[in-house]
Amino acid sequence: MKALKTSIAAASFLLFTFSFLAWPQNSPSPAKEPSVSEVAAGFTNYQQITKTAVYVSLEFAMYCRGVTQSEVDAARNKYGPHANAGIRVYMNPSAANAFATNASIYPVGAIIAKQKSFLGYTDKDGKFITQPDSGVGGMIKRPVGYDPEHGDWEYFYFEDPKKVENGRITTCVQCHSSAKAKDYVFGTWRDQK
Repeated sequence: MKALKTSIAAASFLLFTFSFLAWPQNSPSPAKEPSVSEVAAGFTNYQQITKTAVYVSLEFAMYCRGVTQSEVDAARNKYGPHANAGIRVYMNPSAANAFATNASIYPVGAIIAKQKSFLGYTDKDGKFITQPDSGVGGMIKRPVGYDPEHGDWEYFYFEDPKKVENGRITTCVQCHSSAKAKDYVFGTWRDQK
């Protein structure tokens, strides 16, 4: 009987010891997901992927002259808000790494911000009219289940970092759905680094 008690005690001790050793000790807590307001306030601290503004209106880039206000307005009606604009792209480290390695899926927490600048136009008197920067759009990869039909990306847009629109922004979702094969991330400016 004493041998049985000793065996049970030894087995209990070993079970307790191995359970304790197998239990995660000081495992790192998951990274805190940034809020959209935190991203809006600090996106320029991320890696700037495009070193200068990249011109995004190919139609206007082919002109050998300035564009008129009516041409800019017509292009915006036809192509959307990026007509006659330049963009600077910023990415946090996880997004920049996925971009640099041409990853097919971006990791949760990846952040991409696109700062837009309108390039101006020539008025009817021939005077070049400049416009202020128009805002920042971007996307944050959220955990699985956030929006599975659209790659689990949360979109945001602001002109004033204190007034940010965010979520499943319809215009962003519709436009980025054409880049589904690249996890909804465009990259025609990839070689413009």
